[in-house]
Amino acid sequence: MVDILLNTSFLDDMGDHSKKKSGIAMCVGCGSQIHDQYILRVSPDLEWHAACLKCAECSQYLDETCTCFVRDGKTYCKRDYARLFGIKCAKCNMGFCSSDLVMRARDNVYHMECFRCSVCSRHLLPGDEFSLRDDELLCQADHGLLEERASAGSPLSPGNIHTRPLNISVTG
Repeated sequence: MVDILLNTSFLDDMGDHSKKKSGIAMCVGCGSQIHDQYILRVSPDLEWHAACLKCAECSQYLDETCTCFVRDGKTYCKRDYARLFGIKCAKCNMGFCSSDLVMRARDNVYHMECFRCSVCSRHLLPGDEFSLRDDELLCQADHGLLEERASAGSPLSPGNIHTRPLNISVTG
């Protein structure tokens, strides 16, 4: 969130001495002292010239009308922050909306539509048993086929397959 503060030193320069002069505001963006009438503050204590507060990716100006995110000293608009740092679907690599239902398997998160067996493309539903092999989802039937091939000496060894019940959760 961006706060707009009235720069009291600006008022002092304009001849209004009714307010005490506070500390000197320095712009995080350019390093210069802020003499503008308004100072943009990004919580908790980062102050900017209005012309310096921009998204590090797309250079969109950031102000009180849009959400501002700070990471590693850089500011981002909401869209770029979500694209760069948000959780992405393990299958399609797209982001999630706050209203999306998701499926989880170990550390992976999937859109409901993307949660499919990687062999037969069967849509896996809550309650279905599945396995995860090398970050590939397998339905119970295809997991069983891989185990059969492995026991018959096939080169398609299932490796470290864990079968677990499916859980559904909502991001938010």
